[in-house]
Amino acid sequence: MNGFVKLTWYGLRRRMKDFFIIIYNIVFPLLLILLLGYLATNFFKGDSRVTSNDYYTLVQIPFYLLASIITVVYVAKDESLYKTAYRFIIAPIDNSAIVLSKILSCTIVIWICSAVNLLILRLLLGVNFGSSTPIILLMFFVETFMASAIGIYLGICTKNFRTVQGILNIPLNIFGLLGGSFFPVGSLGDNFEKITYISPFTWINKGLIAAVYDNDIKILLYSIVVTLFVAVVFSVLSVVSFKKEAFL
Repeated sequence: MNGFVKLTWYGLRRRMKDFFIIIYNIVFPLLLILLLGYLATNFFKGDSRVTSNDYYTLVQIPFYLLASIITVVYVAKDESLYKTAYRFIIAPIDNSAIVLSKILSCTIVIWICSAVNLLILRLLLGVNFGSSTPIILLMFFVETFMASAIGIYLGICTKNFRTVQGILNIPLNIFGLLGGSFFPVGSLGDNFEKITYISPFTWINKGLIAAVYDNDIKILLYSIVVTLFVAVVFSVLSVVSFKKEAFL
């Protein structure tokens, strides 16, 4: 347990200094939300409750949280990249402590980035989700947990990070498109709506919007439970698949 705590703290300090994680999870989402919110201002004039800035805040942050899988993949073997792998091989630390500390440290730092985004957007654009904010942050945390677990698992199981990055970009953008992360898809017809059900963003985004504007958290709770289940499964798979020799 002591080793897990120390490794988690070590991972937190390293992740907080990771320029790519900070840029990818704070700067990029903010820029895209500001841009899309501005471009879609007229599109949302029909409903005074929902502004373009509110909408893109709710759908873009989840998109970038799941896309953080790509950055977390590198974390799985960053000891090898930083030439500190031998310390972990000879240290009397359980594999589970190494793996779970990586997942937890990534989860916390990337989730903090999402909370910072909400704070900045509230200050800049007046985006405020009131009493729904805690459950929104809970959804963001669980989704980040899932993304971190999947990213660490893929990092453990692969040797060519660039190939994984290229492959992941395709389904992530398709899911984002189907889930309404770039523009609302509800007006494209019933047939297209059925196709969108395959995207995890469809359920997450619908749940967030329903929680904020309809005070209905059923879909969001369903999304949280399913996302948490997937996160736990990939965490177990990561621990089972991990070998210290993989650092080298």
